[in-house]
Amino acid sequence: MNTWKEFEKQCTAYLNQKFGTYARFTHQGGSDSTVPDIFVETRSGNAFYIDAKHTPAQCGQFVLIPDFQSETFLYSPKNASAVNVYAKAIMDYMNQDFRMFAQAGTTGKEIAMPNGTSIFSNWIVQMYQEKGVQFFITNENTIFPISQIADYFYITAKYRIKRSGSGSVGKTRIEKVAAYIKSNYYEITSVHSDKNKLFVTALQELHNERFECDGNEYMFSKRGNVYEIRRLSNTFHANVIFSITNKSGVQGMCDDDFIRCLV
Repeated sequence: MNTWKEFEKQCTAYLNQKFGTYARFTHQGGSDSTVPDIFVETRSGNAFYIDAKHTPAQCGQFVLIPDFQSETFLYSPKNASAVNVYAKAIMDYMNQDFRMFAQAGTTGKEIAMPNGTSIFSNWIVQMYQEKGVQFFITNENTIFPISQIADYFYITAKYRIKRSGSGSVGKTRIEKVAAYIKSNYYEITSVHSDKNKLFVTALQELHNERFECDGNEYMFSKRGNVYEIRRLSNTFHANVIFSITNKSGVQGMCDDDFIRCLV
């Protein structure tokens, strides 16, 4: 299991054990980044979310489309939230050096703008508030209101090209991809399909191994004792990505203060 998934579950268990008298905490984030991690239902009838952040971690992103004719960045209409003043401030800064940011590539370019920490933290706070999140829980079960994020985390932002994701091989491609694997990976012991998915077992370690077949890129992804073959997207998006790391020696909320928020 991914570290962040396990961390979300550990945080949920901790909250229920420590504060279960005052509220019920339900894990529901997982792989869906649009849903906050932990749903809170207090005994007094209030409801909100807590987001778990095992740092270092990413903490939100939005897509900017480079317009080479006007040499400006456009806020993608496919972003989950509407453009706000903080995103506009970042765009204005990037427009001042459009060519450099537009060529950032997959390595990315740091957005080292004046007053950056304040602008980045305000964007993150507004984004999480719109989702109904009131608190973060981070390393060592540190809990704090999201409005105080800049007191607890170092916050940076980078503009880089990011692949949009992966999917199943697909029924029409399974036969050809299976044949390619059998002829090119000699330690494959079995190959089988399930609807539109393709699975293999192997004697060698193949997790995250990539290969190309018929114009598409694929990856071996470990699923217990087998590997699922995943087709990588050919779509790339240019994202402003926010990252956080913990500040050392900063204490979170004391138990009594958090309990008062629950009751």
